[in-house]
Amino acid sequence: MRNLKKPACITKESSLGLTTFEALNILYEDIQSTLAQFEANKKSRWKIYLEDVFSPSNKHTLLPWTSLVVKILCGLLLIGISMFYEGSIYSNLFLYGVVVLLLSAFNVVSVVWDSKLRHEEVPNKVNEILVFLNKNKDKCCWKPENYPHLCTPYSPCITLQWTYRDGRLVNLPWALLVKGDTVLIRPGQHAPGHCTPINVKECPELQEGEVYSPPPTATAHDSFTAPSARVPLQNQPYILDETPYIKNLKAALEEATNRPITYYNRQRHLLMISCVEQMALPFFVVCILSVSGLRYMYVSDWVGSGTLIEMLILAPISVALPLLPLIFPVSWIFLNAYGNARISALLTVSSIYQTFVDDPFDDTDIGVKKLIEIHLKWSQVKKIFINVLFGLHSDLSRSANILHVLGSVSALCCVDKKGILSWPNPTAEKVFFLRSVEDVPPSPSENSLDRHSENGDVFEAIDRPIDTEHQHHCDSSSQTVAEVLDLTHDRNCPFRLHFDDKGWKQHLPSLKPLGLAILLNTCNMNTQDHYTQFCSHVTCEALYNEDLVPVTNRRCLCELAKQIGFADSAQNIFSLEQQLSTFRHVQPETVRRDIKFARSLALATKLKFPFPHMVAVVVKEKANRGALQLFSQGTADIVLDSCIEFWDGKELCTLSTTDRKKVQDFYQRTSLTAYCTAFAYRPLTRNVSSNLTQVYLELPADSSHLYLPNRSPTPLTWSGGILGHFQSTDSLLGNEHVEDEVSDIDGCFQLQCNQVFIGMVTMQYQAQTDMVQLIEQLERACIRFVHFSKENELRSRVFSEKMGLESGWNCHISLLSERTSTTMGASNMKSEPQSELKEIKDDILQPLLSSKW
Repeated sequence: MRNLKKPACITKESSLGLTTFEALNILYEDIQSTLAQFEANKKSRWKIYLEDVFSPSNKHTLLPWTSLVVKILCGLLLIGISMFYEGSIYSNLFLYGVVVLLLSAFNVVSVVWDSKLRHEEVPNKVNEILVFLNKNKDKCCWKPENYPHLCTPYSPCITLQWTYRDGRLVNLPWALLVKGDTVLIRPGQHAPGHCTPINVKECPELQEGEVYSPPPTATAHDSFTAPSARVPLQNQPYILDETPYIKNLKAALEEATNRPITYYNRQRHLLMISCVEQMALPFFVVCILSVSGLRYMYVSDWVGSGTLIEMLILAPISVALPLLPLIFPVSWIFLNAYGNARISALLTVSSIYQTFVDDPFDDTDIGVKKLIEIHLKWSQVKKIFINVLFGLHSDLSRSANILHVLGSVSALCCVDKKGILSWPNPTAEKVFFLRSVEDVPPSPSENSLDRHSENGDVFEAIDRPIDTEHQHHCDSSSQTVAEVLDLTHDRNCPFRLHFDDKGWKQHLPSLKPLGLAILLNTCNMNTQDHYTQFCSHVTCEALYNEDLVPVTNRRCLCELAKQIGFADSAQNIFSLEQQLSTFRHVQPETVRRDIKFARSLALATKLKFPFPHMVAVVVKEKANRGALQLFSQGTADIVLDSCIEFWDGKELCTLSTTDRKKVQDFYQRTSLTAYCTAFAYRPLTRNVSSNLTQVYLELPADSSHLYLPNRSPTPLTWSGGILGHFQSTDSLLGNEHVEDEVSDIDGCFQLQCNQVFIGMVTMQYQAQTDMVQLIEQLERACIRFVHFSKENELRSRVFSEKMGLESGWNCHISLLSERTSTTMGASNMKSEPQSELKEIKDDILQPLLSSKW
């Protein structure tokens, strides 16, 4: 960087990475050089430019050279005749000829000017970006809080990259990355561009879009039968060798004039040039010449004949001029400018009329029109019209004519739903927990828990469910039922929600442990760094098994905890001690055998299953003699294996085979259509060594034999309706009589056994209200909305129904890549009768329509 003066806010810190000032200068110079190269290449394209303006075969041309030649010839002939026969009846033809030539010249200037603006529209916008960068690069002084949080949940609509700027690690949008940036590539992450590793020869160079996937220490094909420690895959610093934005900029510049021809331009070319000028004009001129010749030679004695000038020159001119575009090119340009100006003015004025409307999902509002009629005045359009006409408006009205697009659209297609059709992140939709039918729920407390958060009364509200000394197991005669509470997303806020059931507070004793687990684990900012690293590790592990999908980042469930009654300050009662992470591979054949829904589905070969994992936090109460608690969350398969009991809102109950089946059925169903997380808890008497936080625990794919020896003694059978013996949560402690820290892998695994199942939360992407209204209005305008999704058929179908779209059995187009391996059921797909497919479809999707399973 030469002759650059740094802003005063830049200080000498770490030399790692670029400063913001240096990066913006590199971005400015790269854009400037790309634009200069494009302008240099454009000078050699004058033939293409002339062809775009005057070629009859070009769909953009308004004035082909053939029409221009004919008009000029007609104008010159009229002027010549008037001058040759001066003083005769043809003297007024001089004025007609001048008008024709002036109109031709005006048309030439207009079409050349309009074409010039179309070719320079995108480069001019790039110049505006350069001016903006040059003006503000010296004033820009970003602080760490100006960037998104490093542990921001992943969203496909927001592309961020860990980058060193001003000596700090920040989360930077890809568009601001430049050549020379030091980026930190996480395992399983796509490279933003060509990258070179820093001082590590073993790490490969990465091309744009290539996934950084260091081989894990063990894969699913390794045979081991005991829990094993896995060293976390580390992030790798790379030097970015190119500016990612430049590739998009080059594509925008090169393809700006190569966009698909609009419907109206094609029809205009067909009518005015192909039909009128290339077919009708020659036909009628030849006809009039032929008739004039026959009249002069054969019938002049009966009908008379004019002069040769009238028959051979003036008559063809009189036929040709009405068929030639004398004012059409200018009219087309002006009308397009006026139409685009009205649309821009409409978008500007409509924001004034935006009012709060009722919930569009309310059945009572169906069929009620909420469109607001806006009448524009000329004063509101005039300034925009002039700017559009002279290419000064901010919209790209010539490169992408919104007037033509909106005027001819018959179908609107959307490929990515996240952040466009829906909110960027999913929100809680259902809460699942187990309860006993004999339970009489206590009356709901009217006092919010946040009133007592300062003096420790928050934990008193949930102290009874997790007391370790006085709780007894539920009676054997009690019957366990699965309770599902539905949640509704607030359409005006990306995270706010509320319970549908007005009597949901009667289940507060069952919901309070869940709310506490959310605050201490899911929404605990102190756990985000550890979880982000674990998520990257699991993402890389999943790359070696095409049947598994990587674990998605934990989404915000803070609002659910607030609805239950917890304040954020409830976390202050605890201190975070350690964090544990566990995962295991899974055999897809085993999953398809165990999951009846996947086994019955004809398209089972296209289903992918969540990566089994569990993350746990060890927290210490600041009061109550520093009691230790373990809160776990993860996929229900591995969490359920770690549980021996469940909390029914009043007491602990042993998880029977029937109870486990209820949990598994709910999880397996919702995993096909949503994102499901299970929660568990247990008290501890031993802390965990900090060394175990630095490794991950991997279990064998079939780890059922590991849990049985570590389970505390529980009644295995219920004989004669009499409970063999009672048991408190002291049994959760098993044989742990030593107070030393757990420092080995086996002890870490044993520590996570014998947990208490709390419940599950399903999350789903919610359709945005304005998109639902848009789809409804498009349907009224006879415009079809087409939803393309990269999700599986069931998940995309559920979301389509949220938007009000038709989602029949044959309404799904899969964008999944073809599987390379042959899986079970492929040979039987062709022989499945349609009636059986319908029954399978109903069996899978019917539970989605009810509030309980």
